[in-house]
Amino acid sequence: MKPNTDSSRAHASGVFHSAKQLMASVVAHLHSRLRLFSTELAEEKLRLTALLYSVFATLFFFFLALLLGVFFVIAAYWDTPYRLPVIGAIALVFLIGGGISWRRVRMQLSARPRLFEASLAELYQDRQQLESP
Repeated sequence: MKPNTDSSRAHASGVFHSAKQLMASVVAHLHSRLRLFSTELAEEKLRLTALLYSVFATLFFFFLALLLGVFFVIAAYWDTPYRLPVIGAIALVFLIGGGISWRRVRMQLSARPRLFEASLAELYQDRQQLESP
């Protein structure tokens, strides 16, 4: 009796087709996870850049407040009636700006999300789906 070669060829091609579809599905899944990871990485880069600018602004304002405070003390010994209030007001403005910047930096540091939180959550869900019967 002659073996049915058409049936075995169809079965072999069906297995290869299923394996090919499985690999395509795995690659598509990895691709979507890598895209999510890269998006989160870009968001973290933007957040850190904004935080760095805020730190520089804070340092700038505090340095100017210190510098003007020194000028205020020096000007206290001069004999002009309007120098003290003007220098004091300018120093106060820079001190307030430094305080606002410092508060913003602290808020950004305390409110920062966990790194790659969305990617980790998606991978956890994927693992749960694979482990479920």
